[in-house]
Amino acid sequence: MRLQVNDLYGGVVGTVLASVMLAVVPADRSPGYAAQWIVVGVAIAAITRSYGQHVSTHQAESESGFWADLGRSMLTGIPLIVACVPTLIVLLLAHVAGWSDDVVHPDGSVTPGYTTLALGLNAVILFGWGVVAARVGGYSRWGACGVGIVNTTLGLVIVVVNILLE
Repeated sequence: MRLQVNDLYGGVVGTVLASVMLAVVPADRSPGYAAQWIVVGVAIAAITRSYGQHVSTHQAESESGFWADLGRSMLTGIPLIVACVPTLIVLLLAHVAGWSDDVVHPDGSVTPGYTTLALGLNAVILFGWGVVAARVGGYSRWGACGVGIVNTTLGLVIVVVNILLE
């Protein structure tokens, strides 16, 4: 099976969106709270993206009609939703295990928690999305690694922003 542009787009955007949303959740909130906001935010983004794409490209003379085409267009948001699943799994495991969030100690040291793990995992996943997208686009292995590194940089920027916000 060959990944389509929409799948790759949804994978990258969904992973970045889940990371950003996790990074801005206040540290005193539970992993369940963070997971709820990520699900709601990513679902709204997927619906908005799919609807916006539909209304901007739908032709009035379409044989199947506006509503049938809208239903099919909504399916284009699925990759964006699926991309947040790794983050949700980390949050679910943290919730079940009672694992705490990152803790900043008075001396400035940090004990990593579920946020650091999820953001690090997402940075690795972004590398993978970049490599796969570049290979699908015809890049060499080295070129694909370069694209993966750029994607990883997006993830690392989110990690840095999270640290600065704490």
